[in-house]
Amino acid sequence: MIYKKQIEQEIKELTGLMDLVQIYGEVASTRMKKIRDSVLKNRNFLNSIHDIFKDALVAYAQKVSQTKRGHLKSGQHVTLLAHNGKTVAVYISANTGFYGDVVQKTFNAFLNDIKNTNVETTIIGKVGLSLFTGAQPNRPYTYFSLPDFGVSREGLAEVIKHLVKYEEMWIYYGQYYSVVTQKPDKVVISAGATIGDSNTKPKEMFLFEPSIEKILMFFETEIFTSLFDQAIRESQLAKFASRIMAMDEANENIKKRLAETKLFKMRTLHGNANRKQLNTLAPIMETM
Repeated sequence: MIYKKQIEQEIKELTGLMDLVQIYGEVASTRMKKIRDSVLKNRNFLNSIHDIFKDALVAYAQKVSQTKRGHLKSGQHVTLLAHNGKTVAVYISANTGFYGDVVQKTFNAFLNDIKNTNVETTIIGKVGLSLFTGAQPNRPYTYFSLPDFGVSREGLAEVIKHLVKYEEMWIYYGQYYSVVTQKPDKVVISAGATIGDSNTKPKEMFLFEPSIEKILMFFETEIFTSLFDQAIRESQLAKFASRIMAMDEANENIKKRLAETKLFKMRTLHGNANRKQLNTLAPIMETM
């Protein structure tokens, strides 16, 4: 009887867990659909803006090398705003679990790039903090917490205030390709321009109005906010898609386990009934 109660308790727990998994999956699906269209549209737009930014940097480097020839050397970095000359690697993770493997894969890419460097590190999200301190317990870091859904303008402003002082930023996040495919991605944002070969040319030629310097200052102060905001939203979209797949897989595993447990219960009940029948017939068989 006790064994029967244990089986029934397991069936009850599995049923409750399956309901919870389905709810998690439905919430993730709703949130993914809510932000998917805007994220994908902004992705193409901001990728084009980033390409223009890089072309503007090349054009500015050419201009500076021509007007200050003899004062600047190849490889020297010039910028219009004050930066600390350092590089920071930023890992965008999550605050909670059940986001599939995209969070871990993104962390692996982040860790692989920074482990043999002296770049400074910034971690966003409690899960990322746990992964980072476990893998690099003695390495200094800066930590921020941003919501897994939606964007906190106050929180985002704090992160950006911290990051804009760096000369270069490596931003790691999960990117959505489809509901079944999410992969780690990395965007590099550099401030200023590096003096290079005079033969290096932008992919596209532009006329800059009012001046290339003012346009680059705008990029360095305003466009970075949009690029970073997009990275946060890309990460959210990838996490929700990854959670849908993880919950679907978990749901199938629970169904399988539930079916096996119910079958085991049926066999146990039949076995108990057979033993009772044998015990009832035993005295009769002894008298024959």
